[in-house]
Amino acid sequence: MNIPEIKPYEEQAVDTLVSVINRAKETLGVRQTLKQLAKSRDIFTPQAKVPLTTLKCPLVITSEQLLRQTIEKKWRLTDVFMYVLKYIGSSNDECSQYYYFEAVFSQPTAAYPIPQATASVYFRVEDKHIEPPEIRGVPLMTFRIEGHRSDHDVRFVTLIPDWILAVIQMKIKLFRRIEELRLF
Repeated sequence: MNIPEIKPYEEQAVDTLVSVINRAKETLGVRQTLKQLAKSRDIFTPQAKVPLTTLKCPLVITSEQLLRQTIEKKWRLTDVFMYVLKYIGSSNDECSQYYYFEAVFSQPTAAYPIPQATASVYFRVEDKHIEPPEIRGVPLMTFRIEGHRSDHDVRFVTLIPDWILAVIQMKIKLFRRIEELRLF
């Protein structure tokens, strides 16, 4: 039985893009050598926006430091928001150990120094135990915005202020609707 190799979707997308470009070049009469093709694949491969190489043992402390540095310096969210980063806890299964963090963002203003609404971003660090320590590599870190369903890889997706602002705006609209109903 010949089972095809399973590839991450990023690699599949890069391979598809390179093959489409090569088909277009071939149609135009330009062919690439194997070396040129390999270089073009490297160009289209996404580079890590947040390298996770600083994650070492103890993973909880280094993960928190990396998250603070990423939020403040790489994503520059502190230009727009105030935030609090909390360690929530950990869990494990047969394959991995998970560590959970919550960053609560708010936007105080002169009119409302105590913000009316906040938005949470949940981070998960996964340390896999199924591979030997010498080939394991760095742990996987993902984040999920409050109210959203999809997880984003910290290495490749930048958390932008508009996503957080959308959650805060949505909550403020909900609060206004509740006030209009005069339930309280």
